[in-house]
Amino acid sequence: MKKIAIVALATVLCVSAAFAQTTTATKYYVAHQGGYIGEATVTIDAAGKVVDATWSEWQGPGGWAAFNSPDGKSLVGGAIVRVPDPLANASHADPAIRGYMFYIYNLKPDGTYIWSQYTPGEKGFALPARQFERDFEGVMGNPIRAAAYARAAREDKLVNVTITGLTVTVGKPASQTVHYGHMDKANKASIYMPIAEGSIGYRYNYKATIDFFKANPTANYAAFTMKKTKVTLVENKNVDQAPVAGYKAAEDTVYVVADAVSGATFSDFPHYCIELQTAYMMALAQQKVTFKK
Repeated sequence: MKKIAIVALATVLCVSAAFAQTTTATKYYVAHQGGYIGEATVTIDAAGKVVDATWSEWQGPGGWAAFNSPDGKSLVGGAIVRVPDPLANASHADPAIRGYMFYIYNLKPDGTYIWSQYTPGEKGFALPARQFERDFEGVMGNPIRAAAYARAAREDKLVNVTITGLTVTVGKPASQTVHYGHMDKANKASIYMPIAEGSIGYRYNYKATIDFFKANPTANYAAFTMKKTKVTLVENKNVDQAPVAGYKAAEDTVYVVADAVSGATFSDFPHYCIELQTAYMMALAQQKVTFKK
């Protein structure tokens, strides 16, 4: 009897372990015309059910570069930032340059600015010959670079720099110069898109989107519709420190997918869900195929 019981217990433990196994995948993306680098992460269990989903949107250089105007209140041409990049300057002799990409806030002939690559040469740094085709947004379309950027943002390794000739002087990290309180918009310390009279704010939008996606990972998010409805917020200090009483709108326009009301009101809801859905597909694929690491 003891032997049977032990075998039965072992079987239960093996089955439990199998179902406890999870698979996680991350999809990197560029959002808001290069203003943010996103990472959508989805975890599924052995049965393919979504057990967790998150996304982070890390601010691009325009959101954290140190203000360099004479009054110190805005960005003007010449601001430079340094970003870890495994594909950039990989063989350079200087460790302050090797493995980094540099971006400079650059004035275009039409009077607008763009973050252009700034590359070390024989005697100094120079803009690329096709600078307006190789801006921050275009470079970050490479998921290897986007992953390195997201990791550096999380670890606070993005820094402002000044450059004289080929000498790189490191200044303040992004965490000290970020313009919206935190590099990741969903972080509670961020002051991006707060709750207002007519807005549920970023963080309650984030929660509504995540909750909806987890319950509907296979929905056709490109086929959304819009609906005017009353949005009721349940105050949760773990989501947002601001009191929900600040939101006073009688109704708001929310996203509807497959006749299900999401509760999310911000315009990027379909985009975020499609990125999460792609991560979900990647996680399912990882369950079926062993990819080399």
